[in-house]
Amino acid sequence: MARYFAIFFLLLLTPLSLSAFGTVEDFTTDKSLYHDGDQIIISGNVSYDPSNPFVIIQVITPDHSDIAGIAQIQVSSNGSFSSDTIHAGGPKWNVEGDYTVKVIYNGFLEKSIEYEESSTPSQSTPEPESTPEPESTPEPESTPEPESTPEPVSSFVTLKFQIPNFPSLDQPPQYYIDRYNNEPDYKSWFDSQFPFDSITDVVGYKTTSLDSFPSLDQPPQYYIDRYNNEPDYKSWFDSRFSDITIYNILGYEDPVPLPPEMKIDAGKWATGVIPDSTFIAEIEFMLENDIIMISNIPSVDVSGDEIPDWIRNNALWWSQDLISEYEFVNSLKFLIQEGIVIIN
Repeated sequence: MARYFAIFFLLLLTPLSLSAFGTVEDFTTDKSLYHDGDQIIISGNVSYDPSNPFVIIQVITPDHSDIAGIAQIQVSSNGSFSSDTIHAGGPKWNVEGDYTVKVIYNGFLEKSIEYEESSTPSQSTPEPESTPEPESTPEPESTPEPESTPEPVSSFVTLKFQIPNFPSLDQPPQYYIDRYNNEPDYKSWFDSQFPFDSITDVVGYKTTSLDSFPSLDQPPQYYIDRYNNEPDYKSWFDSRFSDITIYNILGYEDPVPLPPEMKIDAGKWATGVIPDSTFIAEIEFMLENDIIMISNIPSVDVSGDEIPDWIRNNALWWSQDLISEYEFVNSLKFLIQEGIVIIN
């Protein structure tokens, strides 16, 4: 059934391919000094290139041996961007000093920020002396409880994607509802495909206790992207809806992990050990078996030689656990929807 994507890619400290001439015009950070847990807001402008829709951001350790933080953000058509997904502190921020913020967009631009572990030194309170515990009396041996029979787990039932790519993740439910109400031919087609279900049963969202959430005017991908890319939004959702997932509220099944061998092959493909044809065949297998699903797949074949280097970078980083599976899979969405490869 449905599998979900949001495009997200990052570059390594030494990217596989970069232009010698930078197209990053300028960027700023909201502060020059950061402490543990501080949010780092990075904003700027680039010379916009429609073939490269994303800016990559790295925070590099003072000795330039590792990446302390990585992120990407989609560039607006006017060339502006802003990212707030990197936070100071954590396992990669193990020394105080000057960290390098590197913004990459074909070329790159670097600036420094300062990091201190804490703004105020913490004073530890001495532990009270422990009182020796009295010798415990041995507990009588307990009789083992009979094994319980696990209750059957109910599977999520959905009407979405019973027809391939319908409804699209990129279209709001209101789009389909309007077509149903205003286009007689469309209404006839829908009723012939779903004779026992209403249009809202198929394309709509579950009703919640919050007014206008989810909104029929927003596509599913909007909510999926926010949940996966905005920690505060994820925390808010999980606190409100602890018994249901964001996917189920939108009417979709939960995504499942990719096969483990796919991760190994992604690294092999990125480093040239296996050819494009082998890797693309694996993507095709996953699409055919509903392991992943992509809306609006084009029908134009383009040579594998035109696969962008950043797609290969993503495959390598995912194989090395530098980016999440969600981020990697959504670079495949770009690869297919842009017609760079064709899945028959």
